[in-house]
Parts: sequence; structure tokens; C-alpha cells
Amino acid sequence: MDIQETKKASILDKHLDLGMIIDSLPIGVLVVDADGDFRYINDLIYKAWGADPSTNRSSSVHESYTGWWRDTGERVKDGDWAAVRALTRGESSYGEVIDILRFDGTEGAILNSAVPVRDQDGVVIGAIITISDITHMRKLEKELELHKNYLHDLVEIKTEELTEKNEKLHREIIQKEHYQKKVRQMDQLHLVGEMATGFAHEIRNPLTTVKGYLQLMSEKHDLAEYEPAISLMLDEIGKADQIITSFLQLAKDKTNNPRPIALSRIIDDMIPQLQKLGEKRKQTIKKETAAVLPRIVADPDEISEMILQLAQNGCEAMKKDETLTLRTKLKNGKVLLIVQDEGRGISEDIKDKAGTPFFTTKDHNPGLGMPICYSIAKRNGADINVESCPDGTTVAVTFHSIENACP
Repeated sequence: MDIQETKKASILDKHLDLGMIIDSLPIGVLVVDADGDFRYINDLIYKAWGADPSTNRSSSVHESYTGWWRDTGERVKDGDWAAVRALTRGESSYGEVIDILRFDGTEGAILNSAVPVRDQDGVVIGAIITISDITHMRKLEKELELHKNYLHDLVEIKTEELTEKNEKLHREIIQKEHYQKKVRQMDQLHLVGEMATGFAHEIRNPLTTVKGYLQLMSEKHDLAEYEPAISLMLDEIGKADQIITSFLQLAKDKTNNPRPIALSRIIDDMIPQLQKLGEKRKQTIKKETAAVLPRIVADPDEISEMILQLAQNGCEAMKKDETLTLRTKLKNGKVLLIVQDEGRGISEDIKDKAGTPFFTTKDHNPGLGMPICYSIAKRNGADINVESCPDGTTVAVTFHSIENACP
């Protein structure tokens, strides 16, 4: 052995003299020479790698070991282990966390460090490697991660359940408010109708008497100069009589005659009347009726009155050269009547009050059109829904009482 080799061996022997101290450390320690061959190894190294000292044949850091970088999950290449880098590049590495496949086939985790050993000239003559077995910590991390994921999933599930319950409750509250609003509205309609039933006879009788005398006076030649005034009074009495008739339409116990009828046919019969209504205002009345529909069970006279009222409201909401469309369709087993105008729309506040008796936004209008429609719908097993936007208002009447046979 030459002098240089003797010096290297002397330096390594100084390290090996510390064997008793190293064995007492709570970490695995491995000392290798410049070629990477094991010069000293304690039992904790074997334990960390799941190896049996009596049968293990590994003797060099240049052999193939299986591990994965914790932070990236990538496989540790043979030349990237800390011990190899310390020998070949003179690098010092501290606290590298690596998941390993042990020699006994189990999975483990180590905290790996390595520093090069140099002679007085700075030449790398070996390396010291320390390994801490952190498998138990890794297991705890996995358990914590498992519990964390479980709790996260549980929180998400419970959040979804609570959100769904809150949404359901919100829908139920809205539906209840809507129902209560409809009940109050119908109560108002019925009250007005009952009042009208009570005083209609007392008012109509004197009006009929006055009307009769005015008609007689209109036939007198010597009263010809009063003809314009008499004609005006007769018109006003006619309007008053029509208002009384409208009041009676609101009565809860108003009798009607429901029977199977073809909704599209009623609209077809009314189109000439509705078109005249549109012509007066220079508006277009259009129909889009379904070719085949189940018959609805309703009073045809009342349905005609409701269509007329809805059409009048739509026309009054539009300007000239705009179109009112009447549609019929079958949806979810229900027959729908849809009246759509091209007006400016109405606000939510006005829409909510649309069925209230005497509420109106128009001059010279008693505000009974929509209340009459709601009363007719109620008596004929139908619901009314109003949707509005700046491009117009759509009134949809859904008939629940239908006959299976088609017209």
C-alpha cells in the first residue's frame, strides 16, 4: 500500500473508531469508501430498509434501490441517491424524504442525508449517510389524509343536503305565499261577487225603469231636441248594467254549465270579433292553435268571456301595428290557452295586483277584467299564470279538467 492509500485508510479508521458512539445514535448510519462500498453500517440501516443483516448481500451504494421522491412521486434514479451524489459530485444533502420499497417487500419511508468525506487536499475519499425511518410518520400522514378527505367529503355531503333542504324550504315558502296570495285574492273576488249579488236586484230594477222611460221619450217627436242627451243616458245605463254583470261574474256560487268543449274551436269562432277589436286600434290579432287537443271540461260562455277579457287587456297594453297572439297547446297532459301581447310589460308589483278587484292602471276602467278571468278560471278548474318582460306580457291559462277524446 502506498503512502496515499495509507493516509486514506487512516482517515477512515478515525471515523470507524466512532462505531460505539454511532451505534448508540437513534438513526441509521452508513459509511462508504470512495468506491461506494460499505465500510460501516449499523442495525438501524438494515431495519429502515427491511433487510436481515445475516442474509443481506447489498454492499455498495451503486447497487439498484427502489424509491420515489415524496414531493413529486417520481422514481429515484440510481445516480440520484444522496450517497451517490456525495461521492460523484461532492454534494451534501439533508433531509430528503423518500418513499421506499424495502427488501422484505413492504413499503416504507426514510429521511435521507449524506455528506462527502474529504482528505486534507479536498479529495472525496468516502461518504457518511444517515437514514431515519419515518414509516410510522408516513402512516400517520396517510391516516390523517384519509380522515381529512373523509371529513371533507362528509362536509360536502352535509352541505349539499343542507343546501337542498334550504332550497326546498325556500320553494315551499314561496309556494305557500303564492297559495295564500291566491286565497286572499279569491276571497276578495268572492266578497265583491256576494255584495254584487245582494245589491244587483235593487240597482237593476230602478235602472230598468229609467231605461224604459228614456226609450219611450226617445220615440216622442216633440222631444227630438233632447235625443242626444237621451241617447247618452241610455249608453251610460248600459255601461252601468255591464258593470253590474261584471260584478256578478265574481260571485263564488255563480252557476255555470261545464261540459266537454273544443278550446281551439271557441277561439276560431271568436276570431272575427277579436279582429274587429284589433282593427279599431290598428293592431293584428293572430291565432296559433294546436291541430289536435283533448277537450276541456268547462262552460263555453264563460271561456269565451275570459278570452275576450284577456284579448282586450292585451290590446290595451299595445300600440298600433303590434300583434296579439292566441295559442293553444298540450303540455304535461294539460291544455293551455296562451295570450301574448307585444306591449311594454308590467312590473312585478302590478303583476301581483292584477287579480285584485278595482285595481287598474288605465283611465275609465273599473279594474274588473282580470278578476273576472280569475273567477272564471277557478270555476272551470283552471289556473292563470302571468309572465311579463319589456317585450310584452304572456298570460297562460292551464285547464286541468280535460276529456281524453279528441275533437
